[in-house]
Amino acid sequence: FMQVMGRGAICLPGIPCQSPMFAYPPRNLNDNTPKTTLPRKFIKLTELVEQLQSGYQLTTKGKFADAVQKFHSILLSVPLLIVDTKEEMNEALQLMGICREYIIGLQMEISRQELPRKTVDNQIRICELAAYFTHCNLQPIHLIKTLSNASKLFYKMKNFKTAASFARRLIDLGPKAETVAQMRKLLAVCENTPVDEHKMQYDPHNPFVLCATSYLPIYRGKPIERCPLCSANYHPQYKGQNLRYLQGC
Repeated sequence: FMQVMGRGAICLPGIPCQSPMFAYPPRNLNDNTPKTTLPRKFIKLTELVEQLQSGYQLTTKGKFADAVQKFHSILLSVPLLIVDTKEEMNEALQLMGICREYIIGLQMEISRQELPRKTVDNQIRICELAAYFTHCNLQPIHLIKTLSNASKLFYKMKNFKTAASFARRLIDLGPKAETVAQMRKLLAVCENTPVDEHKMQYDPHNPFVLCATSYLPIYRGKPIERCPLCSANYHPQYKGQNLRYLQGC
């Protein structure tokens, strides 16, 4: 916000030994009155869309921390946009939703990668986080990777039934032939033993949204709070707190 405000100012040098004067020229110079003054445009929707593509590229390269920063910057820029049509407004809201999904998903993935694997409880939690990541609204190229990772993690934990569900979802996305072949092999093994050895906090058949702070599911009908900026979901006990997933949102 301070950067945008600073970009909208001009500095007018004064007489020697006096401080300069600052002014904020409006964008409607030809029709400017105290009641009709409009601020200048310094953030454009097209620029944010280009930054979004940069965030996608960082995600594809596995640079999750850098990608989170990029999506976070876009998210906080959207409320400062000036749009002229309803279509642009809808596109800006869609952009905010995309950034929310990627911020939550990537932050969760970073947390998953940092968890030690020494205990069974931690291994179960690692699987749960991988499963939740597959329910974030991602681009197909990224969703394919998350589904592949989740299916392999659940397979290693001998939760064959759930691993098979991830494999089927992945195949339905139409990935490369090599990936399809790998998933069909995994699926064949899992279908021979369609059981889950470990109980986890994950039920793909019970609709849920993800708490963006605790990274736990909030099932349909349960109390829920939402971020006033981006509509992220979280459990009621986090109401009024600084939410870590948006770093001060």
